[in-house]
Amino acid sequence: MPFPLVVFDFDGTLADSFAQAVALFRRIGPGLGLTPISDEDVPTLRTLPTKQFFKKVGIRFWRLPRVIRAYQAAAAEHAHELKLHSGIAEMLAALHAAGHRLGVLSSNREDVIRACLRANGVEELFAFVVGYPKLFGKAKALRRILKAEGIDRQQLLYVGDEVRDIEAANKVKVPVVAATWGFHARELLADAGPTAFADTPVDVLAEVRGSGS
Repeated sequence: MPFPLVVFDFDGTLADSFAQAVALFRRIGPGLGLTPISDEDVPTLRTLPTKQFFKKVGIRFWRLPRVIRAYQAAAAEHAHELKLHSGIAEMLAALHAAGHRLGVLSSNREDVIRACLRANGVEELFAFVVGYPKLFGKAKALRRILKAEGIDRQQLLYVGDEVRDIEAANKVKVPVVAATWGFHARELLADAGPTAFADTPVDVLAEVRGSGS
């Protein structure tokens, strides 16, 4: 078994949450003094790295913790309404049935993640869910997972949809699949240097089984 442990990002990777994210930023933005996201802006958001997006909407790093708390509180109200991307539930079930341990590592809150997974009938497929509060701290969280699981870094596959996911995995030297259906466009993900790409959930299955490109 090439990858006994497969860990997924949540927002954009498992959950189809891009539209909700835009709506939530529009909702909380006025109270936080953020620059409004126009309809014309939306198509270009997937081409912006996270830090450039923050600059565009006026999030300074000293203000980031407050923005994240406000965003996650708003997201918690609608977590049970979030749907998974098409094909995700089937892919997770196939991996679980084949004996792979599954986990989630996300910057979102654990309760928000679990509410969505539960509503979509897949919570029981996961061995663990880690909601790591630091937006750019996933490398540290991945190291903690490796230590807790007692496995070599080449035995863990991380699947994410943002540049910061790819960068964190590369920092820890764990293989990482870039999911192109999420928050960041394929071209942007390519610049970060993922191990492989997945254009559909079926592609993730191929990578886990060692038959991907």
